[in-house]
Amino acid sequence: MNTIVGNPSWTPPPLNTNKEHFGRALLVGAVLEALLVGGLIWVGSNTPPPQPVVKKIIAIHMIQPVPPKPKPKPKPVPPPPKPMVHPKPLPRPVPLPKPVVHQVPVPKPLIAKTPLPLAPVALPRPPVVPPPPPPPAPSMAARQAALAEYAALVRAQVQADAHVPEAIRLMHLSGTAIITFRLAPSGRLQWAKISQSSGAGPIDRAALKSVKEGQYPPFSKDMAKHATNFTVEVHLSGRAS
Repeated sequence: MNTIVGNPSWTPPPLNTNKEHFGRALLVGAVLEALLVGGLIWVGSNTPPPQPVVKKIIAIHMIQPVPPKPKPKPKPVPPPPKPMVHPKPLPRPVPLPKPVVHQVPVPKPLIAKTPLPLAPVALPRPPVVPPPPPPPAPSMAARQAALAEYAALVRAQVQADAHVPEAIRLMHLSGTAIITFRLAPSGRLQWAKISQSSGAGPIDRAALKSVKEGQYPPFSKDMAKHATNFTVEVHLSGRAS
């Protein structure tokens, strides 16, 4: 590459200049070209190497959307004020006339004159009458006689009150059952049982029933005043006599 430095005040030499001047111009151009190439090489060697490309990591964060704010509730509209109702004035009570109270004079209590106590009068005492002596206790013979008489009365009453059921009549049964029972002094029956069977159930039940349903008189005065056992024979027959 040739570099020509122009000078406006320079005028070209004539065509017949010498060869020295031309050779110097070529030498100066070569030097300038060498300097220019060396400068370019020096600039290229001092250029820093390209920096490596760093990959950027992009982090994606999922952000939950913010919920919308709730709409503010409308404020309740206050009810219109109630009109003031002025109460009607109550009529004034008419005062009642005061009753006239007539004061009745209270009579003074009469003070009764108490009589003077008299001397006690001694009344004559009635004569003391001794209680009558208890009746003499009956003898043992009298008690036994009274008990035997009462037992005979009870046996006759039980036999008279004995009722023959229809079942015994239809089966033509007959028999005698011995019943033992206990009577209180008032004549009340305390218990009754079959002490000896007749051999037929219907006769036994009918004899026991006749004793239980009987009405007995109280003990006589000569009998002992405690409950006593009695035994009776009850004969029942369903056969025609």
